[in-house]
Amino acid sequence: RLMLGTIVEITCQDRAAIRSAFEEIKKIEAIANNFNPDSEISRLNAAGRIQASPDLFNMVRESLKYYRLSEGAFDITVGPLAGIWKEKIREAQNKSRGLTLPTESQIRKALSLVGSDKISLDESTFSIVFTQSGMSIDLGGYAKGYAVDKAILRLKESGVRSALVNAGGNVYCLGKKGSRKWRIGVRHPRKPAEIVFYLDLENQGAATSGDYEQFFILDKKRYSHIINPKTGYPVDNNISSVTIIAPDAATSDGLSTTVFVLGKEKGLELAGKMDGVEVKIIEN
Repeated sequence: RLMLGTIVEITCQDRAAIRSAFEEIKKIEAIANNFNPDSEISRLNAAGRIQASPDLFNMVRESLKYYRLSEGAFDITVGPLAGIWKEKIREAQNKSRGLTLPTESQIRKALSLVGSDKISLDESTFSIVFTQSGMSIDLGGYAKGYAVDKAILRLKESGVRSALVNAGGNVYCLGKKGSRKWRIGVRHPRKPAEIVFYLDLENQGAATSGDYEQFFILDKKRYSHIINPKTGYPVDNNISSVTIIAPDAATSDGLSTTVFVLGKEKGLELAGKMDGVEVKIIEN
């Protein structure tokens, strides 16, 4: 099904369980969809505060954990910056003439609205408050993995012991596929038709972040949609993709973006502190 801005696939032998799992993903989409003005995240962004559902609160709380672990490399408040660069990507795709980079003043203005330390959480009331007006959050680096985990939980509750949930490359493999582990191909970041390596997974999640899905090239330099929250510019650290294997899909989703932004040395150092995490980095 077309959900979460991507194609979501669920593979298992229980059709009723599949329908139930899709309902769970639909629920997360209704919360985290920035393009729907009635979604919970849109209402938070518009008002700067909300008494959140448990799912929105959990996603924001976990995202703040990655913000702290990565010393700001993973930041859900990066939306104003991402918006500027995504507009440039759209211009490039439409082959606009005279394509230029954003101005320094545009970047500075957007940077002033970035920083997850400006989000206040109250565990007792599930309230989320922005301490600076004009801020907004985007859960694009975490919500897909979270939704996959919720779907897997629903499948388990339905008695399913073998399944694959894939939300646009954010995957979780439950149990085995017959007598073997599930085999997942990861494509080459520069040769889309080529599989660069395979993952054999059992009760594990995996996700890949790369500079090849959304980008433009100007003066022979690649500018991708993954933004460094500290500089305001697309990440430029000689990495083309990061694949994370983890005990759950949300961890692999959040950590793939985090390691991509941090770079190889700091990214591997952070991942090394987490249980059950493997990292595969492809450099330019």
